[in-house]
Amino acid sequence: MFRFLHYGIYLEGQISTRDVPSALILLPEVDQAIDRAWVETSSKPGVRLFNGRVCRYEAHRIAATNPPTLTIDLSYTDYRTVVGTNFANPQFADEYGPQVMANPLGVSTGLVTADGYLMFGRRNRSVAYYPDRIHPFAGSIEVEDSIDLFANVRRELREELSLESDAIDQIICLGLAEDMRLRHPETIYMTWTRCTREQIEQQVDTEEHHAAWSVKATPQAIDGVLANEPALTPIAKAVIEAGRHLL
Repeated sequence: MFRFLHYGIYLEGQISTRDVPSALILLPEVDQAIDRAWVETSSKPGVRLFNGRVCRYEAHRIAATNPPTLTIDLSYTDYRTVVGTNFANPQFADEYGPQVMANPLGVSTGLVTADGYLMFGRRNRSVAYYPDRIHPFAGSIEVEDSIDLFANVRRELREELSLESDAIDQIICLGLAEDMRLRHPETIYMTWTRCTREQIEQQVDTEEHHAAWSVKATPQAIDGVLANEPALTPIAKAVIEAGRHLL
């Protein structure tokens, strides 16, 4: 369901991004499918789409420095292409090659509370993919002249949970994972907050999640949900697998 593109432990200052030319190729038949998917997805009740610019994952490099550093190469595409390839037609990666995919890179974080719970969100039915599923607090990377991935994690937590920076103790990047169903790459994280589970549950923004989901951050409880919780998205499982030894 997922694979690690790279696993590692990175703190702020150990990850950077680099603008590179896009390797995206839009074939006529793929572009026509993108148009159809955009119209079909936009017509679904409650679904709201905006065709903004997004960052496209191209490659990553690890430098064996002390401490090690991770550089992620990014180009740019748009959300229309994301919907029409990765979300609606992930099979295009096999049919035409990975160069036709939007490959939007985002941030996805699990949240560890002060009273020892690991928390994700339960997605609304109005979202473009994985409605009603358990997913990390996540979003696209903002297109800026200088991209700070950790700042993007903080932004998502502020937007989805009204969680301000002074309520965050630490953010650790766990590398990159790919949702093999959507062929969707993500940078994955674990974030520790000074808030309790009850406080987080009361702060969930219903724009994207209709509720928060939690599990006790113990090995036994974590193993139980990995084995028995079918609603976990592939990236949710990747975050748990990558960060379980830190809990």
